[in-house]
Amino acid sequence: MLLENITMTDFQKGLKKTKTLIIPFGTVEEHGSHLPLSTDTMQVYEVVKEAAKRVSVFVAPPIHYGVLTSTRNHAGSIGISANSLRMLTGDIIKSAYDKGLRNFILISGHAGSIHMSALKEIGEEMIDEFDDIKIAVISEYDTIRQESEKLVETKDDGHAGEIETSRILYLAPQLVK
Repeated sequence: MLLENITMTDFQKGLKKTKTLIIPFGTVEEHGSHLPLSTDTMQVYEVVKEAAKRVSVFVAPPIHYGVLTSTRNHAGSIGISANSLRMLTGDIIKSAYDKGLRNFILISGHAGSIHMSALKEIGEEMIDEFDDIKIAVISEYDTIRQESEKLVETKDDGHAGEIETSRILYLAPQLVK
């Protein structure tokens, strides 16, 4: 159930089926001169929307901003601090917890180490604060890289490489230059 597309009544009914919220994280970040700045967000959001078709979960609208390090000075890259990411994520989890959700999957299309550390840190803080909460933090980008190693032709494929280009060609070919 995509939160942005349901009513409060749908939400209340949904709580009878699931207490799980998936929160997708992406970035506004350069991905070479051929891919859109929203590449990370587009990929992870499509993955979680597909998951929501298969299992009963709530899906939050994606968080489009993340912590950037190596790409922060590139044209179009707009990042936030690790503290801002922790605070925003914590506020979202607390608000969703107050509405009855107890299980949270923080899944990121951006795999930057400081970005992922911030998500793990706030996850641990929330587990310390609430006795009945479960939180998983996943790097979707790292997972897809591991799972596709046998398929890709590019050795050590990485940022804006064969995998990401292939996925955006599938999702939005008109956006690939």
